[in-house]
Amino acid sequence: MPDNNPSLSEIVESLKDYQGILRKKHSGLFRDLVGEFFGEDAGFMSLGDYEIVLTSDGIWERVIEADLEWAGFVSVLVNVHDIYAMGARPLMAVNVISAKNHQSLRKIVSGMKRALKLFDVKMVKGHFHPDSSYNSVDVAMAGVGKKGRILRSNTARSGDDIVIAIDTDGRFHDKLPFNFDSTSKPKEKFIRQFESMVHLAEKGIVNSGKDLSNAGILGTAAMLLEVSNAGGVVDLEKIPVPEGADLLQWLKSYPACGFVCTAENGEEAVRVFEKHGLSARVVGNVNESKVFRLKFKNEDAVFFDFRSESILGILKEGGNQK
Repeated sequence: MPDNNPSLSEIVESLKDYQGILRKKHSGLFRDLVGEFFGEDAGFMSLGDYEIVLTSDGIWERVIEADLEWAGFVSVLVNVHDIYAMGARPLMAVNVISAKNHQSLRKIVSGMKRALKLFDVKMVKGHFHPDSSYNSVDVAMAGVGKKGRILRSNTARSGDDIVIAIDTDGRFHDKLPFNFDSTSKPKEKFIRQFESMVHLAEKGIVNSGKDLSNAGILGTAAMLLEVSNAGGVVDLEKIPVPEGADLLQWLKSYPACGFVCTAENGEEAVRVFEKHGLSARVVGNVNESKVFRLKFKNEDAVFFDFRSESILGILKEGGNQK
């Protein structure tokens, strides 16, 4: 970890002003719409001996404007991330694309094809808006998991260890400083990293899980704690960081493969993640305080106090939970 790290108060201030986190406050508007699956990476339903898992994602305008090929790739990647985060495996996808011109469409589709091949996911349907005034790409995906073994975000328990697992073997995107690309490794090695979540779910090793999203490492952990109606503590010095990476940039980043989990025995989860090729550590613990605190060197600070503020926008006026 570089020696020129900011103070903890500077980290908290910068993160809480980061657009990747601020955008999450609008999620509360959808709470009644998605019901029991609010705050989850995907919804699911039982079918025979399996759980059918469904998710969807639209790609941030900033990503589309910076690199259309990467936007197409990520439109598949983020959905794969969501499915695996539930302890399931992705199978097939559908898309909706708008493009200003044929060249834009070719770049988006090229990225999508690369990701579909990497993950062995089939694109079975799509809809295209030609001659649009803007470029956009949205993908929905279906996967399958073992019945009764789906992981949720809202089931962290007081006393659980908090585990962060990330593929730190990659590089930051040239035009997107908060996108960390580790996808150039062999296909089998990359998929094996994602399969760690299936193993953890089917063996019942973790109590909750979530993929690291555009909210960054700590923003994602905050969402998991909030929907679990819990609090917790994370020591920033224990988070896996790529060699030479700037800490604050890393904390805001979306990694190509990364998860936050909670477990009664976090070290057991760490061993599974490491066996599957991810850098993993127990970074803190869950408690009943409804306050998410951070530690860094000799400092201690509140990141989110869910009694009076919400990362997901689910507070009533006056600070009371709905």
